Amino acid sequence: MNLRKNHLISSGRKLISAGVLGLSIAMVPCFAQEKEPVQYLDQGWDDAMRELYYFTPQGSRLMPYSWFLALETAAGETRFSDPANMARYGWLNHGRARLNPDNLPIGFTKEPANDSAEKYWVGMTCSACHTNDIQAKGKRIRIDGGPALADFTLFITELSAAVQANLNDQTRFGRFAANVLGHDPTPTETAQLKTAYRTFAAELVGNLWMRTPHRPSGPGRVDALNQITNALAVTNLGVPENLRPVSAPVSFPFVWLAPHLDWVQWAPVASSPIARNVGETLGVFGKAEFKDPNNLFHSSVMLKQLHEMEEWLATLKSPPWPEKHFGKVNRKLAKRGRELFDKSCRGCHNMPPFDYTAKEINAFGKQFIKTQPIQITKVGTDSQYTHSLISRITATSNLGPLLFQNEPVTPGANFFLTTVGATLKKAIEDAKLTPQEIFEYNGYRFYPPSGDDPVPQIWKPSPEALTAIKASPLVGIWATGPFLHNGSVPNIYELLSPPNERSKTFWVGSREIDPVKLGYKSTRNQLTAKERSQLFLYDTRLPGNHNSGHAF
Repeated sequence: MNLRKNHLISSGRKLISAGVLGLSIAMVPCFAQEKEPVQYLDQGWDDAMRELYYFTPQGSRLMPYSWFLALETAAGETRFSDPANMARYGWLNHGRARLNPDNLPIGFTKEPANDSAEKYWVGMTCSACHTNDIQAKGKRIRIDGGPALADFTLFITELSAAVQANLNDQTRFGRFAANVLGHDPTPTETAQLKTAYRTFAAELVGNLWMRTPHRPSGPGRVDALNQITNALAVTNLGVPENLRPVSAPVSFPFVWLAPHLDWVQWAPVASSPIARNVGETLGVFGKAEFKDPNNLFHSSVMLKQLHEMEEWLATLKSPPWPEKHFGKVNRKLAKRGRELFDKSCRGCHNMPPFDYTAKEINAFGKQFIKTQPIQITKVGTDSQYTHSLISRITATSNLGPLLFQNEPVTPGANFFLTTVGATLKKAIEDAKLTPQEIFEYNGYRFYPPSGDDPVPQIWKPSPEALTAIKASPLVGIWATGPFLHNGSVPNIYELLSPPNERSKTFWVGSREIDPVKLGYKSTRNQLTAKERSQLFLYDTRLPGNHNSGHAF
């Protein structure tokens, strides 16, 4: 009886997985023209669109551009920006292009900075964390809009070490100065550069430390909300007491449906796409002024480019299952799997044909794909993410009278949403957007006018949103592992298994796909000892890493 029960459970998992694949296949056309060495699936983009998505600046300010190119690793004379070094952190190389003249990885941009002593800065965009490559039998396949397998923690840790090492070695700094200036510097030039570098290094190293989790997150995860709130409440506001540990990493979500969804983040707290993207820019080293009363809320955010990014994503399709490399889908099983999915999973996970929001709740009659917020107590998954969101308290300092009704402290989530909103408002004023453009940039996510107020109001999250996790649509889900919001389950087969049957530990960072269980190869018997030595061991027994829940 137990053998038969286990067989039926196993068959159900496979059928539901097949059903998910069947839905993805039905939605997306098959292969586009293949290219080497990277092959592309038909996701609706051509090379020109990819270059725009990969390398368009958006207002991030990580480091002066010439400095980043000249910086050496902490260990020796290798340039930190060398593609081989950047690949160690999981960043993807795309080669030189018009917008990428110096062969930086995808998502690393040359940012104009007219308000800075340095003309250009290196920055990061959403494509760094939302583009991935998978491996299949020696072939490399690009997944545009998919969650990256980059190790952000390792990257900022080693960047910080490199920046500090450059200060402590006169010979190294001499090479650095020569490369930055383009000639052998005079002692005066070297001294001037070192003074500017010291000032910058002190700020950058502190900034990177505030983003470093006390426990490594590993590839494909970052505690974005706590990092951004630290940047806003500590660096921009200048209140050290607002510092909180970065301790609730979540997986990078896929973004091929983002412009069409009612809510995007794991915690459904921001409906406006431009507000969401402004927050993302501030999270990846964008600058905002919260102290100078004459320049309050001015920022480095590039509003037009962020809006264009959202428009490009609106044309991105989910990746089709590449039968050429992974094998053909059994359509009979896929049909049966879809029936099981519709019966057991669709109540939370919206899938084609999608359910849309009602026209009546939108000022413009617009409709968006519904996402289902599920209370964390109901889904049963690790609660550290939602707990860190609702438990954080932030001192408002000089912004209290301006934004927080003179309250000296406010919940961290409110501080995050309110200050990002104020920064966005200032950027809109600086850009002189028309009312129609304001509606457009906010994705038309407005309530109809009510009562005596003729102005539509932006959609607001419900109070329950802070303690909920968003159940996303699952198109293209095969290319987005590991799974659950904290990346604690290696493949879909285990996700559909009872929690006590899931892996307690597994390896993360391999790009080799497991087409049977739908995930990346992650177990000891799938990987060589050399592969394991280069990967990250995910331990589900640690706080924030629990693989419980989702056992419906």
